[in-house]
Amino acid sequence: MITHDAATHRATIRAVRITTPLQVDGRLDDEVYTRVEPISDLVQMEPHAGAASTEKTDVWILFDDEYVYVTFRCWESHPERIVVNEMRRDNYRLWLGENVAFMFDTFHDRRNGVEFGITPAGGRYEGQFTNERLYNGDWNPGWKVAVTRFANGWIAESAIPFTSLRFRPGRDQTWGFQARRINAWKNELSFLTALPPELGMGRGIFAASLAPTLVGIEAPARRPTHVEVKPYVTSDLSTDRDVTPSIVSQVGAHAGLDAKLRLNDHLATDVTVRPTSHRSRRTKNVST
Repeated sequence: MITHDAATHRATIRAVRITTPLQVDGRLDDEVYTRVEPISDLVQMEPHAGAASTEKTDVWILFDDEYVYVTFRCWESHPERIVVNEMRRDNYRLWLGENVAFMFDTFHDRRNGVEFGITPAGGRYEGQFTNERLYNGDWNPGWKVAVTRFANGWIAESAIPFTSLRFRPGRDQTWGFQARRINAWKNELSFLTALPPELGMGRGIFAASLAPTLVGIEAPARRPTHVEVKPYVTSDLSTDRDVTPSIVSQVGAHAGLDAKLRLNDHLATDVTVRPTSHRSRRTKNVST
């Protein structure tokens, strides 16, 4: 639900608590979608600033004790024209085609936040921004995404764990929120609320000072210690005939892992382990 204050020209969105976790499968089979009205009136930034979006977009913001859910249903008059040509995570080409994105200003300081993006093929990107413009795409939290197509468009369901976000202490939360849709075949760019065209695609989603206020979110009563572990394996094939003895098609293999341990909202430890054939090397960084 979204309301607009004529005096302040600001919008307020209320998130809806659910008691049964969503099945994040890209389908709108959960009962909540029939009970809760979506936000549907996106506004163009391009090509006709201030006009209603020509393709309908429905947005739901839900939450439970573990996740914040953001769901898009993107209607298309010509779904065969959808442009999708990239799947690599965080690649810049993801936002050159059809995609949706949303941002949270979790401290509601109207300057900083995090962005999440999804394409109709299930490609994803995410990052942090500061001062409404400086972007860090190296931020890769754990979150769930599922995408499906239907006869008149596509659906994207996402679930962001509270443990992947940082926010102010306390149960009752007030955040900033903005959502964006890029309809590539129409060259149409739309947001939940009207934004100055000079901001463009990127700075529009980063404009936390102009974003609607998101209320109703209730943070978990207790935030457990959060641990992420990402193991990896790589291999290579080498040939070097200039050495003695010569190397021909020598196979190499390497393994390691990256781990993140968040002790609280202000202290996290990142650990990278990269074993070699002779020794294990470990580097550690602490960020606040």
